Amino acid sequence: MDSNSVIYIKAPGQPPVPVTVRVEWLPSGAIKPLFYWMPDNTCYEIKHTYKPEQLAFLKDRGEGIRYKIIAELKASEYENARCTQHEAYLYLADNRFCEKGFIDERYGHGNKKYIQVTLDIFNDGDYELVYFTVGDKRFMVEKTMEIKHHGSLFAGGIGIRHKVDARLVNADNDEDPNPYKSIRRPAALFWELNKWFVAVNNAA
Repeated sequence: MDSNSVIYIKAPGQPPVPVTVRVEWLPSGAIKPLFYWMPDNTCYEIKHTYKPEQLAFLKDRGEGIRYKIIAELKASEYENARCTQHEAYLYLADNRFCEKGFIDERYGHGNKKYIQVTLDIFNDGDYELVYFTVGDKRFMVEKTMEIKHHGSLFAGGIGIRHKVDARLVNADNDEDPNPYKSIRRPAALFWELNKWFVAVNNAA
């Protein structure tokens, strides 16, 4: 395995395999793995995740978190395709994903709204935003224009600012809720320690 790989799968008795993983980053700061892709682009859906463990407290040492998962080969379009389940460990062996930092009510700010973000994390730890949800509106990220270490000038805070172009989509697919009036918007998403937020105006 490439020594630069920090995102990988390891099945019992097997060597580690670098993967790309899609996760939901929840407003609470928790990370929920959804899918992963093997080097041959085979996709597995993660059907169950046990409580994650920090690597620093395991024999693996190092930074990051490990998930024990049950995954299933994503169903083919063919009816006779067989779906097989297996158990494995998913490693996010990078300090950006280890939940060492935390934000609680002491860090609250009236102009921050913590949001759910879906992203793909590549085996070298780089990532790409896919969706984000604000209130009951779900947006698909069509393009990321800038990623910069920068807090919100409006809501304060620290972290990494992501300037994106996004399109409003349905909750369960990538279609426009109103195809005759596609809603596109620029947005700034902030990754602050272990949470994502957008700046909102609460001056009512």
